[in-house]
Amino acid sequence: MNNQLQTRVYLFTGFLESGKTSFIQDTILNQGFGDDEKTLIIATEDGEESYDRKALQKENTEVIFIDNEVDMSYEYLLHLHQQYKPTQVMVEYNGMWDPTRFINEFCPEQWQVVQILTTINADTFDLYYNNMRSQFVFQVTGSDLVIINRCDEKTKKYPIRGSIKSLNPMCQIIYENKERRIEDLTVNDLPYDLKDDYIEISDIDYGIFCMHIMENPAIYENKTIKIKGKVIGRDKLLKNGFVLGREAMVCCSEDMQLLGLVCVSEYAQKLIKDEWIIVEGTIALEYDETVQNDIPILYVDHLEGTVPLKNEYVTFD
Repeated sequence: MNNQLQTRVYLFTGFLESGKTSFIQDTILNQGFGDDEKTLIIATEDGEESYDRKALQKENTEVIFIDNEVDMSYEYLLHLHQQYKPTQVMVEYNGMWDPTRFINEFCPEQWQVVQILTTINADTFDLYYNNMRSQFVFQVTGSDLVIINRCDEKTKKYPIRGSIKSLNPMCQIIYENKERRIEDLTVNDLPYDLKDDYIEISDIDYGIFCMHIMENPAIYENKTIKIKGKVIGRDKLLKNGFVLGREAMVCCSEDMQLLGLVCVSEYAQKLIKDEWIIVEGTIALEYDETVQNDIPILYVDHLEGTVPLKNEYVTFD
């Protein structure tokens, strides 16, 4: 079937009271997303916000509720398609349901999921991330856009960002304050000061540093960095090169992501795999053909052995 003729589907994931309803309704009523469209909203939760059906109907939008996952089926969604003939569908998906089932089992062939969006309440992020990790993984790993709302001056944006990026490096993340205005992520949100030429990375900030320097290498050029990590192995291309790294636990102990930094030292050949060391040196940028971009290289001036961390896995606290 020609994709241009398919009904566009926007799948919204996120836990209860994460702001899905408000985001969908604001998009239709205030952002003009319903102009010249026939929109069907499928809601699967009854949260703190409710849909204004009268206002939505004026925008050619209908709201259907599905309260139980057993009622979510290919046949029923096909029936809704035939009944309402929508040009676009917005699905507010229950945070306890696996969204991959909607995509792989429930979605009619006349529909095409064009974007997955995840809403996260900054106030409850730690609660869900630490205590309901498997459900959190389901919501974030396939998401194209993550909206972190209810942010204020106390919100630790980079730790939240690090946790999300460890699950889904490709997703876009935006931040909304309590007035639902988008806020930019600035260097002032980092746990260290980028104005300093010498930066000592604390053990707890290792993951945030690695992700930020990989996304913004030019900011760190010529800065002196002191950091602790484990010897992962020798670099295959650089003379006297090696990789310093730590692993981030994505979901469970069997699911790890390496966060590392390429280093150069005259002592590289003497290093032992899995040995813990502290390195201090200057960041330089070098072009990498494999990624077709500049990558940061730490040229080590000082290197010393150290004891392993009690918890060697990266956290974003």
